[in-house]
Amino acid sequence: MRGKRITMMMLTNNLRTAFKRAGHLSLVCGFLLTSGLFAQNYSSSSNNQYNGQYNNGVAYKNGQYNNQNGPYNNQRTPRYTGNSWADHFVLEGGGGGTAAAGGTQDYANPGFNVLLGAGLRFNNRLSLLAEWNFNRMGVPHSLASVVAGVPDGNEHIWTVDLNPKFNVIRMGRTDMYVIGGGGFSRALTNFTYPIYVPCFGYGYGYGYGCTGDVTVARTSSNQANVDIGIGGEWRVSPYERGSIFVEARYLKLFSPNNGLPPGYNAALVPVTVGYRW
Repeated sequence: MRGKRITMMMLTNNLRTAFKRAGHLSLVCGFLLTSGLFAQNYSSSSNNQYNGQYNNGVAYKNGQYNNQNGPYNNQRTPRYTGNSWADHFVLEGGGGGTAAAGGTQDYANPGFNVLLGAGLRFNNRLSLLAEWNFNRMGVPHSLASVVAGVPDGNEHIWTVDLNPKFNVIRMGRTDMYVIGGGGFSRALTNFTYPIYVPCFGYGYGYGYGCTGDVTVARTSSNQANVDIGIGGEWRVSPYERGSIFVEARYLKLFSPNNGLPPGYNAALVPVTVGYRW
């Protein structure tokens, strides 16, 4: 009996010690778990309070500074559009070669042209230009011989036109355009004969060794005309409106059918290179 009582006392003491240690361990684990949850909640609250405005993906992707169309990260190529009333005025000048077309080739040899113009730009596509065009061409020898009995001649053709210009294709600093209209033209033909004239030769004084042309006959006509053409212009700088242009036009004169230059309903093709501002 005494042995059983001692065994029961030892078992009771062991259980009491085990429960006591388990209680202590539970208190420690509970304290650690409570501390971790509190720290996590505090961190989450801090992130929401202080970083919500600045770390929000929407704010950065769609905000003022990172927007693809915003003022700071805009990647579009700069393009001059004009800002003042003076930007609506247009000035141009150029020159190039002129060839006769169709039956006009029997009345005119190839020559050169000069173009001057001014006008108004209504927007980035439409302009209205008042243009003066001068074409200087030669008279075929066979025609000059038949008409005036001389070997040479020249033709001066002036046109004054009002031409709308429309930019059809716009690619960066390059525009492709069509232009056309009509107005008034004057054609003046001189039939010339070469003669010897006095000239100065170094070391020889005056002598008869130079040739010149004297006009022996002249004819002229005034008529209406129309023109149409295509061209391209390239802005020298994306921040300025000045551009270099190249264009070709078909010029039709309603000239009389009298057998004289520039021929009946003369047709010319001037090709011009110039600067438009």
